[in-house]
Amino acid sequence: MNGFIDLDVQNYVESFYDFKELDSMQSYAEENYVPIVSKDTAMFISFLVNIKKPSNILELGSAIGYSSILMAKSYKETKIDTVERNEDMLALSEKNILKHGLTDRIKVYLSDANDYLKSCKNTYDMIFIDAGKSHYKEYLVNGLKLLKEDGIILCDNVLFKGYIAKDIDIKKHRTTINNLKSFMDYLKEREDLKVSILTVGDGLALIRRK
Repeated sequence: MNGFIDLDVQNYVESFYDFKELDSMQSYAEENYVPIVSKDTAMFISFLVNIKKPSNILELGSAIGYSSILMAKSYKETKIDTVERNEDMLALSEKNILKHGLTDRIKVYLSDANDYLKSCKNTYDMIFIDAGKSHYKEYLVNGLKLLKEDGIILCDNVLFKGYIAKDIDIKKHRTTINNLKSFMDYLKEREDLKVSILTVGDGLALIRRK
């Protein structure tokens, strides 16, 4: 799926995926070309949430609610604010959240991600960024203002099919690739941040303050 590892190895890793109650959502996403996190990314995020045990999480980019439901199921005490700008996606995410009995723990906001970040008064233990890839730098800068001192930020798709590491020009994705490269360079420059880049899924960045 992501091209970073041998397909047989990937299939083996994904055989450890045990969120069978989310299979119908995954099938819907595949059939309708809705981007959600890959199985190996889902496993990692679930593991991290279970270790971190965050009281609250902010997610930028709800889509159909897959990731927020996954995180809520990974730690039963966490509450999640998830932001989505597409009304149709928001309706689907709310439907799925209701189906899984999580309306008391997951709240969906119809908003542009940056607008939410700039107006939000809450602080969070964890922020998961999975919205417009060309705006990751803005999301990070604004998100850090809402992040608790020992909080963690996760950014998905930072390697973008591996194109970030290659000197090739793909017209269709040129703007996204260039903006993501700029974002990754920015992460290198931030001496106040501890950053780890994982070749999980489509690339995952873990960020926290030093």
